[in-house]
Amino acid sequence: MFDDSPNGTRGGIWQGGEPPAADADGNIYLVTGNGTFDASTGGTEFGDSFVKLSTSGTGGISVVDYFTPYDQATLAQNDEDLGSGGNLVIPDQAGPYPYMLVGAGKEGVIYLIDRDAMGGHNPSNNNQIIESISGVVGAAYTPPAFWQNNIYFSSVGRQLDQFQLYNGSLSTVPITQSTPRFSYPGAVPAVSANGGTNGIVWIIDASLFKSQGPAVLHAFDAANISRELYNTTQNESRDQCGPSVKFTVPTIANGKVYVPAEYEVDVYGLLP
Repeated sequence: MFDDSPNGTRGGIWQGGEPPAADADGNIYLVTGNGTFDASTGGTEFGDSFVKLSTSGTGGISVVDYFTPYDQATLAQNDEDLGSGGNLVIPDQAGPYPYMLVGAGKEGVIYLIDRDAMGGHNPSNNNQIIESISGVVGAAYTPPAFWQNNIYFSSVGRQLDQFQLYNGSLSTVPITQSTPRFSYPGAVPAVSANGGTNGIVWIIDASLFKSQGPAVLHAFDAANISRELYNTTQNESRDQCGPSVKFTVPTIANGKVYVPAEYEVDVYGLLP
């Protein structure tokens, strides 16, 4: 068991419904929401932080590293949860930072972090991490996805954004974007591919969840997401999804895409 605020308040681990991430060594990575933070002064509270946990010791789960933005107190005061969007363990890379982690929260700042040296807390700035990129995504309530050194973010009020990862850094602006924009809560991207070819980014637009309106499944060319391949509004009488549920993830297996809805699971595949 791990409690991120045993002597404080709040600090929820919710991540827009995403589970924690893990690397090949069994380390667990999670991002926390608004709450007490005093880890930088020897305390046990990790509000608004990326936290790396190890299970390899004899004492159960333990914190082995963390990163907390310099403006953590402001984030907590303004309900700008860092942990709203979860995090992504990037597959091992060549270059100066082989082991990286990426994520964003309600503030709309992308954080690219070295998993081997996450940086702790610097009260002046975020210069201890690889990159922090402001102003290029909106509030993130969903995790990014990865394929062929592309990283895909869906944030509130924006298009699906595609960034390029190269030599240990992330492009500071999207290299391409989808045409449709997505309202709250954004969408969870999932990628299907035949290895390094035929990549498709699937997302579910669940922005009508409050009125129980239908979800919309979209498919974009993963090499260039400005090219939309399909969506379920193109033939609504045949393909319309069931009522929206926020934070849902399209699951792809054996040539089919599974879309969870409020009262059903809709299954999509190639026409005969």
